[in-house]
Amino acid sequence: MYILGLSAFGKNPAACLLKEGKLVAFAEEERFLRIKGAHGLFPSGAVKYLLSEAKISLSRVKKVAVGWDCIKYTFKMPLFFAKSWLRYGLINRSTGTPAVLNELLRYNPKYFEHNLKLNLANICATNKIPPVEFVPHHLAHAASTFYASGFSRAGILVIDGSGEERTTSIFKGNDLEIKEVSHINIPHSLGWFYAATAAYLGFIPYRQEGQVMGLAAYGEPKSYIFEKMKKLIEIENSGNFKVNPSYTRLGKHSFDEHYSNKMVKLLGQPRFPGQQINQRHKDIAYAAQALLEEAALLLTKKVMEKTNSKNLCLAGGVALNCKMNGEILLSGLADEIFIQPISNDAGSSLGAAMIIAKEEGFDSRFTMQHTYWGPSFNQDEVKKALDQAKVKYSKPKSIEKKAAEAISKGKIVAWFKGRMEAGPRALGARSILANPKLEKMKDAVNSKVKHRESWRPFCPSVIQEVAPDYLTNLTKKQKEARFMIVTYKVKGSKQKEISAVLHVDGTTRPQTVNKKINPNYYSLLEEVGKRTGIPMVLNTSFNVKGEPIICTPEQALRCFASTGLDAMAIEDFWIEKK
Repeated sequence: MYILGLSAFGKNPAACLLKEGKLVAFAEEERFLRIKGAHGLFPSGAVKYLLSEAKISLSRVKKVAVGWDCIKYTFKMPLFFAKSWLRYGLINRSTGTPAVLNELLRYNPKYFEHNLKLNLANICATNKIPPVEFVPHHLAHAASTFYASGFSRAGILVIDGSGEERTTSIFKGNDLEIKEVSHINIPHSLGWFYAATAAYLGFIPYRQEGQVMGLAAYGEPKSYIFEKMKKLIEIENSGNFKVNPSYTRLGKHSFDEHYSNKMVKLLGQPRFPGQQINQRHKDIAYAAQALLEEAALLLTKKVMEKTNSKNLCLAGGVALNCKMNGEILLSGLADEIFIQPISNDAGSSLGAAMIIAKEEGFDSRFTMQHTYWGPSFNQDEVKKALDQAKVKYSKPKSIEKKAAEAISKGKIVAWFKGRMEAGPRALGARSILANPKLEKMKDAVNSKVKHRESWRPFCPSVIQEVAPDYLTNLTKKQKEARFMIVTYKVKGSKQKEISAVLHVDGTTRPQTVNKKINPNYYSLLEEVGKRTGIPMVLNTSFNVKGEPIICTPEQALRCFASTGLDAMAIEDFWIEKK
């Protein structure tokens, strides 16, 4: 029996397919449509891929699971919004009412299901659409992390912008049962708080929060900025918090929908995209990151106390904040932590499908060890793309040795191998690689290939056995960092060795590579180690700034030709620029 999981018409549309409760394939729409995030759209390309991968038609799908509870939008959500807006006295302001009306229409169950069926019909040329099941958004997030953690029991923390009326939820996981313990509602949202800061600093909300996190390391703790930022968010020792909506979504907005004129009056003139970043911007980013971490640590403490658990699972868009995750790990509040690597709304499609699979009598739990669930391309398909592009290529005896040789000599190499990763991090299937020992590689990759800001940091991929030699807070229990989703401190004695992947605060965001999980990538790292002394590479996503990670050989060739990449390993083929 097949279940199709969907995240649609909101942030990060995606789709996954379960067979008898087991994950078959997963992909985000942005990779097919080539629009970063693809927000607000239906995952048509992703669904086509899933059905093709499973070699089935839509008629074989028993149910469609959606990670959003549209049933609430008939009566409960209109009443909730009316009460909330009346409470804050802002119902007639310019941004509040239109945004609410748009959400109520978009998620009205009949309207949503009608749009969903139209899109599926256009993909599959049929009007026989499987029954649609709606799953509460935060429950879907909770299932996506707990059921993939390998834990039999855990406290579960979901933090995002909002899902229906929820912004933060605590659950207790016990085998197949997931029970809500407590929650926080709109407008008190850590996601909204951080998105408002991102927009104020000239970044794109729900796409570029990572830039705020990276910029924060260059800031300083200025007390007067903290005092101002604390007007936006009030954090209580109990783990509760309050976000003042008059600074975020409500009130008059002359600059951006995510922050109000009141926030501009409080913090001064905002930065617009493309403008120079000054020390004030860095200090505001520092304060926002510090307040987020403070709230997250208190929430974590609350989760562990409320659930009486030693294990912690994290999900929701805010759980993509690697620095915050590193602080939670370092706190020791939980013995073991699992953070869903597809924590944003794309991951809710997986959780929704898992919940419906459970209702159908299947156990969809597994221990997530990789995210390679996207499309792959065989040697003939790659050769056809190379021939059509009329590029010279070779087929070396060992593509790993060929790539390692180039990387060790300071070349920037694209690496295209196997099934594409799901989630926002490139993990050795669609990656751009360089020598982490050469400090100049950071500027070279940023300027010549990625076309992005010079202060943006890079991450390392390192074989699992060597990682503890470089990272200070890899514990015996938490000995792997598979997904580049947790920040670790680099040992002082090792910092100069890997300067190209070291952030200004002495941290890095690693991927530890397991030989059984990705043998080709592991072999590449071993070959690099033989030549440089360190089985590690600088690893960044195979794309340029503002574009999704590449998916197909044709996309790889376009990126290779239009950037400063020196060479590319694409399956077993090698191409190199003169």
